Amino acid sequence: MDENERIMEDKAPPAASHHKWHWFLQALLFLLAVAALAAAVFYLPFFKVQSISVVGNSYVPTADICRIAGIYRGQHLLQVETDTAARTLMKDLRIEQASVRRVFPNGIMIEVEERRPVAAIACEYGFLDLDRQGMVLNAHKQRGNASIPLLTGVTAQDRYIGDRVEEGTVPAALRYLSGLDEGELGQIVELRLSDPEKVVGCTVNAVEIRIGRLDRLDEKIKTTKAFLQDLRTNLQPIEFINMEYAQPFVRFR
Repeated sequence: MDENERIMEDKAPPAASHHKWHWFLQALLFLLAVAALAAAVFYLPFFKVQSISVVGNSYVPTADICRIAGIYRGQHLLQVETDTAARTLMKDLRIEQASVRRVFPNGIMIEVEERRPVAAIACEYGFLDLDRQGMVLNAHKQRGNASIPLLTGVTAQDRYIGDRVEEGTVPAALRYLSGLDEGELGQIVELRLSDPEKVVGCTVNAVEIRIGRLDRLDEKIKTTKAFLQDLRTNLQPIEFINMEYAQPFVRFR
């Protein structure tokens, strides 16, 4: 090899070093593009929360649900931690189940299932509202929610909001009442539990619903619903319905 060939070889650029810088620049440009895109997505108003839909609530105000969940308009959609928001909602005694999901590009959907009061019961300092599981949802010095029946013949001792009332026939009575809708519950003013063998409901029109033992609940709930529906349109005065036996019967006044 002569001197000129050695000089030309020394001046040739290393191919490996050239390719390395080429890929480095490509990777850097890609990362910069991704960062720019992420910044654009984060700051564009298109992805800000503009609408919050809340379904399933009738007792807890929509504003309270949004506040408890920590979700507000103008918040970035990707900042909303949906699982955390749902867990936070279920810590509220008034909410039994909750789910939160994003609705792209700028919406949030919150679905809740509330703990519905189905009965009231007397206690040493007033009255307690109970849900279907016997949980105390609210306490009143005087009778509060008149649209739910009062359980009589029993009292709750040393129970406060968040506690459960599970004495005697109360759990079965609550299961019976939870099978009725709000309008049907509003027709019953009292459920007498003093005798577990002779449980009696009393309607707003002073008609007795003689339930007897709190067994065969599905059957008795179905019969009660049909009877309460008939009461709204029946012009004949009724004294009571008796469901103690396999074949219910009605006695007119």
